[in-house]
Amino acid sequence: MDAHRVLSVALVMLTALPWSLALGVLGLWMIAEPQAVFVGGGRAMTMVSISAGIAAICAAQVIFLLCVADRVFPGANQRMVRWIEGGLGAIFLCSAGVLAVASFIGWYQGL
Repeated sequence: MDAHRVLSVALVMLTALPWSLALGVLGLWMIAEPQAVFVGGGRAMTMVSISAGIAAICAAQVIFLLCVADRVFPGANQRMVRWIEGGLGAIFLCSAGVLAVASFIGWYQGL
């Protein structure tokens, strides 16, 4: 590898690590303390907080997999990598759907 490629990969990894770590911590906080995220509480806001936390954790894992793990381990089994990334993407889309419905319910109820 030439120096330009090594520097490029290092910069992507150094950017993606804190990004995925911040998303993961935010997601865990939103799941662990759902009432602290949204003032007003209520069941709809708890659903919003938990589904947003799950979406943030899945996004953090996908960012880490795509930006760090694929570059550090390029010889990984591609079938397994695609299954893991696809599964995390599916969980992310489902939690984003629940988040949209719960947000609408909370907005409709005036919470």
